Amino acid sequence: MNYSDLVTNIRNYTEVDSNVLSESVINTFITMAENRVMREVDLDVFKEYVVGNFTSSNAFLELPTDFLFARYVQIIAANNTRTYLEPREMTFINEYIPDRTSTGTPKYYAMFDQNTMLVAPTPSSNVNVELGYFRRVAQLSSANTTTWLSTNAPEVLLYACLVEAYSYLKGPDNLLGYFENSYKRAVQGLGIEQQGRSRRDEFRDGEIRIKLKSESPGP
Repeated sequence: MNYSDLVTNIRNYTEVDSNVLSESVINTFITMAENRVMREVDLDVFKEYVVGNFTSSNAFLELPTDFLFARYVQIIAANNTRTYLEPREMTFINEYIPDRTSTGTPKYYAMFDQNTMLVAPTPSSNVNVELGYFRRVAQLSSANTTTWLSTNAPEVLLYACLVEAYSYLKGPDNLLGYFENSYKRAVQGLGIEQQGRSRRDEFRDGEIRIKLKSESPGP
Protein backbone atom coordinates (compact mmCIF):
# COMPACT_ATOMS: atom_id res chain seq x y z
CA MET A 1 0.00 0.00 0.00
CA ASN A 2 1.42 3.38 -0.98
CA TYR A 3 0.49 6.88 0.17
CA SER A 4 -2.18 7.38 -2.50
CA ASP A 5 -3.75 4.01 -1.67
CA LEU A 6 -3.92 4.89 2.02
CA VAL A 7 -5.52 8.28 1.38
CA THR A 8 -8.11 6.67 -0.92
CA ASN A 9 -8.86 3.88 1.57
CA ILE A 10 -9.38 6.31 4.45
CA ARG A 11 -11.87 8.32 2.40
CA ASN A 12 -13.60 5.20 1.15
CA TYR A 13 -13.93 3.57 4.58
CA THR A 14 -15.26 6.78 6.17
CA GLU A 15 -17.30 7.75 3.08
CA VAL A 16 -16.01 11.29 3.44
CA ASP A 17 -14.42 13.14 0.52
CA SER A 18 -11.45 15.48 0.21
CA ASN A 19 -13.52 18.55 1.10
CA VAL A 20 -13.42 17.37 4.72
CA LEU A 21 -10.56 14.87 4.74
CA SER A 22 -7.94 16.91 2.92
CA GLU A 23 -4.41 15.61 2.50
CA SER A 24 -3.19 17.87 5.32
CA VAL A 25 -5.78 16.37 7.69
CA ILE A 26 -4.94 12.82 6.61
CA ASN A 27 -1.23 13.56 7.04
CA THR A 28 -2.00 14.34 10.67
CA PHE A 29 -3.74 10.96 10.99
CA ILE A 30 -0.66 9.28 9.54
CA THR A 31 1.66 11.08 11.94
CA MET A 32 -0.41 10.04 14.95
CA ALA A 33 -0.85 6.47 13.64
CA GLU A 34 2.86 5.96 12.95
CA ASN A 35 3.79 7.40 16.34
CA ARG A 36 1.35 5.02 18.02
CA VAL A 37 2.83 1.99 16.27
CA MET A 38 6.36 3.13 17.08
CA ARG A 39 5.53 3.36 20.79
CA GLU A 40 3.63 0.08 20.98
CA VAL A 41 5.76 -2.33 18.91
CA ASP A 42 9.51 -2.99 18.99
CA LEU A 43 10.12 -3.11 15.23
CA ASP A 44 13.51 -3.88 13.73
CA VAL A 45 13.03 -1.07 11.19
CA PHE A 46 13.39 1.43 14.05
CA LYS A 47 16.84 0.08 14.97
CA GLU A 48 19.96 1.86 13.76
CA TYR A 49 23.60 2.25 14.70
CA VAL A 50 26.33 4.77 13.95
CA VAL A 51 30.09 4.69 14.48
CA GLY A 52 31.83 7.84 15.66
CA ASN A 53 34.30 8.83 18.30
CA PHE A 54 34.64 10.35 21.72
CA THR A 55 37.01 13.32 21.65
CA SER A 56 39.78 13.70 24.17
CA SER A 57 38.77 15.92 27.12
CA ASN A 58 35.19 16.20 25.84
CA ALA A 59 32.56 14.45 27.97
CA PHE A 60 29.72 15.08 25.49
CA LEU A 61 28.62 13.12 22.42
CA GLU A 62 26.33 14.74 19.87
CA LEU A 63 23.48 12.42 18.89
CA PRO A 64 22.14 11.70 15.38
CA THR A 65 19.25 13.89 14.23
CA ASP A 66 16.92 10.87 13.98
CA PHE A 67 17.79 9.64 17.49
CA LEU A 68 14.93 8.61 19.79
CA PHE A 69 16.65 6.63 22.56
CA ALA A 70 19.74 4.50 23.07
CA ARG A 71 19.92 0.73 22.70
CA TYR A 72 23.58 0.44 23.68
CA VAL A 73 26.90 2.29 23.67
CA GLN A 74 30.19 0.50 23.00
CA ILE A 75 33.73 1.83 22.97
CA ILE A 76 36.03 0.15 20.46
CA ALA A 77 39.68 -0.15 21.48
CA ALA A 78 42.63 -0.02 19.08
CA ASN A 79 42.77 -3.85 19.04
CA ASN A 80 39.02 -3.89 18.10
CA THR A 81 37.87 -5.22 21.46
CA ARG A 82 34.52 -3.80 22.50
CA THR A 83 33.32 -2.68 25.92
CA TYR A 84 29.75 -1.72 26.78
CA LEU A 85 29.18 1.48 28.71
CA GLU A 86 26.63 1.24 31.51
CA PRO A 87 23.57 3.54 31.48
CA ARG A 88 23.13 5.79 34.49
CA GLU A 89 21.14 8.85 35.58
CA MET A 90 22.66 12.33 35.36
CA THR A 91 22.74 12.57 39.16
CA PHE A 92 24.95 9.47 39.31
CA ILE A 93 27.31 10.87 36.66
CA ASN A 94 27.64 14.17 38.50
CA GLU A 95 28.43 12.41 41.77
CA TYR A 96 30.79 9.92 40.13
CA ILE A 97 32.83 12.61 38.35
CA PRO A 98 32.04 16.00 39.92
CA ASP A 99 35.09 17.45 38.13
CA ARG A 100 34.69 16.85 34.38
CA THR A 101 38.30 17.82 33.74
CA SER A 102 39.22 14.51 35.39
CA THR A 103 39.79 12.08 32.51
CA GLY A 104 39.98 8.33 31.99
CA THR A 105 38.34 5.55 30.00
CA PRO A 106 34.58 6.11 29.72
CA LYS A 107 32.54 3.66 31.78
CA TYR A 108 29.06 5.20 32.12
CA TYR A 109 26.71 7.24 29.97
CA ALA A 110 23.60 9.31 30.58
CA MET A 111 21.25 11.46 28.50
CA PHE A 112 22.24 15.10 29.00
CA ASP A 113 19.47 16.45 26.78
CA GLN A 114 17.56 15.30 23.69
CA ASN A 115 20.55 16.02 21.44
CA THR A 116 23.51 15.11 23.66
CA MET A 117 24.90 12.20 25.64
CA LEU A 118 27.26 12.62 28.60
CA VAL A 119 29.93 10.02 29.46
CA ALA A 120 32.06 9.51 32.53
CA PRO A 121 34.91 9.65 33.07
CA THR A 122 35.68 12.28 30.44
CA PRO A 123 37.73 10.54 27.70
CA SER A 124 41.48 10.88 28.17
CA SER A 125 42.05 10.30 24.43
CA ASN A 126 40.11 9.96 21.19
CA VAL A 127 38.30 6.62 21.14
CA ASN A 128 35.95 5.01 18.63
CA VAL A 129 32.37 4.47 19.73
CA GLU A 130 29.42 2.54 18.32
CA LEU A 131 25.99 3.84 19.28
CA GLY A 132 22.99 1.58 18.79
CA TYR A 133 19.72 3.46 18.94
CA PHE A 134 16.07 3.57 18.00
CA ARG A 135 15.44 6.08 15.25
CA ARG A 136 12.55 8.11 13.95
CA VAL A 137 11.83 6.95 10.41
CA ALA A 138 10.58 9.16 7.60
CA GLN A 139 6.79 9.49 7.56
CA LEU A 140 4.65 8.19 4.74
CA SER A 141 3.70 11.16 2.56
CA SER A 142 3.18 12.30 -1.01
CA ALA A 143 6.96 12.81 -1.20
CA ASN A 144 7.79 9.50 0.55
CA THR A 145 5.18 7.23 -0.98
CA THR A 146 6.09 3.92 0.72
CA THR A 147 7.55 2.94 4.07
CA TRP A 148 8.34 -0.34 5.78
CA LEU A 149 5.04 -0.17 7.64
CA SER A 150 2.91 0.62 4.58
CA THR A 151 4.55 -2.23 2.66
CA ASN A 152 4.81 -4.93 5.34
CA ALA A 153 1.91 -4.14 7.68
CA PRO A 154 -0.57 -2.02 5.71
CA GLU A 155 -3.52 -3.22 7.80
CA VAL A 156 -1.88 -1.90 10.98
CA LEU A 157 -1.35 1.52 9.44
CA LEU A 158 -4.82 1.66 7.89
CA TYR A 159 -6.65 0.68 11.07
CA ALA A 160 -4.59 3.11 13.16
CA CYS A 161 -5.43 5.91 10.70
CA LEU A 162 -9.12 4.99 10.73
CA VAL A 163 -9.19 5.22 14.53
CA GLU A 164 -7.84 8.78 14.18
CA ALA A 165 -10.28 9.53 11.34
CA TYR A 166 -13.39 8.39 13.23
CA SER A 167 -12.23 10.29 16.31
CA TYR A 168 -11.78 13.41 14.18
CA LEU A 169 -15.16 12.98 12.48
CA LYS A 170 -16.87 12.15 15.78
CA GLY A 171 -18.17 9.03 14.08
CA PRO A 172 -20.37 6.32 15.60
CA ASP A 173 -18.90 4.70 18.71
CA ASN A 174 -19.48 1.22 17.34
CA LEU A 175 -17.36 1.93 14.25
CA LEU A 176 -14.66 3.63 16.31
CA GLY A 177 -14.61 0.60 18.61
CA TYR A 178 -14.54 -1.79 15.66
CA PHE A 179 -11.47 -0.16 14.11
CA GLU A 180 -9.78 0.20 17.50
CA ASN A 181 -10.20 -3.54 18.09
CA SER A 182 -9.10 -4.28 14.52
CA TYR A 183 -5.96 -2.22 15.09
CA LYS A 184 -5.19 -4.00 18.36
CA ARG A 185 -5.48 -7.43 16.71
CA ALA A 186 -3.33 -6.36 13.78
CA VAL A 187 -0.64 -4.77 15.91
CA GLN A 188 -0.58 -7.80 18.22
CA GLY A 189 0.08 -10.00 15.19
CA LEU A 190 2.82 -7.66 14.03
CA GLY A 191 4.39 -7.79 17.48
CA ILE A 192 4.36 -11.60 17.48
CA GLU A 193 6.01 -11.62 14.07
CA GLN A 194 8.66 -9.01 14.85
CA GLN A 195 9.43 -9.76 18.48
CA GLY A 196 8.94 -13.50 18.27
CA ARG A 197 9.33 -15.22 14.94
CA SER A 198 11.87 -12.86 13.40
CA ARG A 199 14.17 -13.19 16.44
CA ARG A 200 14.13 -16.98 16.62
CA ASP A 201 16.57 -19.42 15.13
CA GLU A 202 15.37 -22.94 14.30
CA PHE A 203 18.77 -24.41 15.19
CA ARG A 204 18.85 -22.75 18.59
CA ASP A 205 15.16 -22.40 19.44
CA GLY A 206 13.55 -25.13 17.37
CA GLU A 207 10.57 -24.69 15.10
CA ILE A 208 7.47 -22.94 16.43
CA ARG A 209 4.91 -25.61 17.15
CA ILE A 210 1.17 -25.36 17.66
CA LYS A 211 -0.32 -27.57 20.34
CA LEU A 212 -2.75 -30.01 18.77
CA LYS A 213 -5.69 -31.55 20.53
CA SER A 214 -5.15 -35.30 20.74
CA GLU A 215 -7.98 -37.62 21.60
CA SER A 216 -7.20 -40.47 23.98
CA PRO A 217 -7.47 -43.87 22.30
CA GLY A 218 -10.60 -45.76 23.18
CA PRO A 219 -10.61 -48.96 25.22
